Amino acid sequence: MVPDEVLAPLWRESITPYFDAQPIGEAGTPAIHQYHLGRALFADTTFSAQHFRRDPGWMARNDDADHLMLQLYVRGTNCGINGNKTFLEKPGNIYAVNLAFDTDAKSTEAEVQTLILPRDLLMEDLAHLVDASGALFPDESASALIFSDHMLSLRRHLRVAQAVEIPMIMQATIGLLDSLSTHGDVESTAARSATLRTLCRYIDDNLRDPTLGVDGLCRQFRCSRATLYRLFSPLGGVREHIQRRRLIACFKAIVSQGQRRIYDIALDFGFVSPSHFSTLFRAHFGITPREARDAGLQRAGMSTRIELVTAGHSPAEDIELMWHWGKTLARGGME
Repeated sequence: MVPDEVLAPLWRESITPYFDAQPIGEAGTPAIHQYHLGRALFADTTFSAQHFRRDPGWMARNDDADHLMLQLYVRGTNCGINGNKTFLEKPGNIYAVNLAFDTDAKSTEAEVQTLILPRDLLMEDLAHLVDASGALFPDESASALIFSDHMLSLRRHLRVAQAVEIPMIMQATIGLLDSLSTHGDVESTAARSATLRTLCRYIDDNLRDPTLGVDGLCRQFRCSRATLYRLFSPLGGVREHIQRRRLIACFKAIVSQGQRRIYDIALDFGFVSPSHFSTLFRAHFGITPREARDAGLQRAGMSTRIELVTAGHSPAEDIELMWHWGKTLARGGME
C-alpha cells in the first residue's frame, strides 16, 4: 500500500540480518510473500538486479542469523562466492547459501523461492547440510528436479494452507530433503563427514573437560541425541569414541611425561579408578600403563615420534595402530 519508491528501501531493510543488498542500476519494485512454517521460513520473492554482500563485520553485527538458505531461481541468475565456493545460481537446481560464511554475489532481475532453515533445525535433523554451499544436487539430476518441484508446490499451496497443516508440511519437506540430499548426492555425504570431523576436533580439544559427553555435545552443537548417535555410528558410538580418544591421549602423555605419576595423568582425562584405567589401557593397547612408561623412559627422544591418531579413524584402526606402538615400545624400539 506504500508508494513504489518506498518499497525497495523497505525490502532491503527487511533482509538486513541476512545481507547488505544494493541495487545494480535502476531499482525496480520488489515483491515478497513470506510464510512462517514453525521451524523454518519460506519466501517467494521478486527483485531487480542486486549486489548481495555479507562480510565478517556484517556477520558480527548479525551473528544470530547463521541460517542456511535453499534457493530455487525460477527466473534470473545469481553469481557469487559463499565461503570458499564460487557458484552460479540458475533455474533447474537448488542452491545452498550458507549464512555461516561470508558472501559476495550479484544477481540479475530474478524470481526466487527460498527455504530458510535455522541452525538448530540443521543440527537436529539435517546435520549433513550444516556446511553446505553452492549447488545442492547434480545439475539436471532427478533429485534436483524433485525438490525443485516441491519448492514450486510450496509456492502454489502455502497461501491456502491452514495453521494445523503446517507441522505436517514442514515434516514432509525435511523428510524429502534429508532423503534426497543424503542418498542422492555424494557432496552431501561429504558434508556429513565434515560435520563429524568438526565434532571429533571439538572432542580432541576438550578431552580434559569432565563435562564432555553426549549431553554436552548436544548443547554445544544444538543437536539431538539421535543425530549425534547417527553421526558417530561408524566410529562405534559417541561414548566409545570419547573413551578411546582419552586413552590415546593418556598413552602419549604416559610415554612423553615419564616423571609424572600414571594416576595423575589418568585423572587429567577423567579416569578416577586406577584399576579400571589399567584394565582399559591394557585391553586397548596390549601393554600396561607402567610398561608403556618404562619403555618410553628407556628410549630417550623416542616419544616425540608418537602423535595422536588423527580424529576420524575407525575404532579398529585407532586400536590397531596404538597396539602396534605399544608392542614396539615393549620391544624397546621404534620403527
